[in-house]
Amino acid sequence: MPWYVILALCLGGLAIVLTFVTSWIIARSMYHPPRLTLPQTREKENERTPDLLALFDTWDRTGYVIRSRYGYSLQCYFFPNPNKHPEKPSPLIIIAHGYTYSHYGSIKYAYLMRRHGFDVVMFDQRYHAGSGGKTCSLGFYESKDLETVIDDAQNRFGVDRLGVYGESMGAVSALLEQASDSRIRFVVADCPFADLRFLVTGLIRRRYGLPRFPFVPLADLFFRLATGIPFSSVRPIDAVKKAVCPILFIHGSDDAFVPSKHSQMLYEACPSPKTLYLAGNGARHAEAFRKNRENYTAVLDRFLSEHRLV
Repeated sequence: MPWYVILALCLGGLAIVLTFVTSWIIARSMYHPPRLTLPQTREKENERTPDLLALFDTWDRTGYVIRSRYGYSLQCYFFPNPNKHPEKPSPLIIIAHGYTYSHYGSIKYAYLMRRHGFDVVMFDQRYHAGSGGKTCSLGFYESKDLETVIDDAQNRFGVDRLGVYGESMGAVSALLEQASDSRIRFVVADCPFADLRFLVTGLIRRRYGLPRFPFVPLADLFFRLATGIPFSSVRPIDAVKKAVCPILFIHGSDDAFVPSKHSQMLYEACPSPKTLYLAGNGARHAEAFRKNRENYTAVLDRFLSEHRLV
């Protein structure tokens, strides 16, 4: 066999190996992301909103652990409203944090909702911080865990009105869960994605400069082997088409990780009462509140008031 044929075969084989390895690395970065610890996320919140972290440290709280339907533990935290009525349940907001983070990222949202008399439950998502789980599924199993947290909170605390607030992956979990959970009276979804495959396609193109094929299908395969689900199982855009409760969609206009068009797509697909707030002032991923605190607060307050949720 001529040397140049052997060289071509070797180079072709190397290209195939590199394609598979690259696709595996992409998938692994999703189901095994570099998680931040509780001390690391606390420090980040101290840098970003030190006033809210100082306030958070004064709140009464109860920490408790529940069991996921998949067998791992979920670390939860209950923060009763200081003006809680002694003989009847207060409205309850359950807050789901974002990808690679912890419940410390929920402090700003808890602060906003406590102003309106809500009790608050935060929890560390699967594979993050104080909770268990072997992989991250970007919202699929996380939405099932959210249902478990809701079940437990109803039994443990009693609920008058229940809302769910989520950031990034937590917003995806909330949108997926509301499609089949009539207990949820409203959802606030800050910087969710609309479709996991669509998100991955964009990230592969922007971050790695690679084409959709064959990298997205191969990454999908490796993701499915690790988590048991394909990208197509995480499509909040299908879930919002079934929405009946009011939903507030929020997104930073300069978000490069999950572009704001994802929230625009979700908003357009949603048939229930809805509001879309695209936060400016250079707001990137999960920065809408921090970069636009006054406007963000006004939008949320108006949404809650218009739909008689407070």
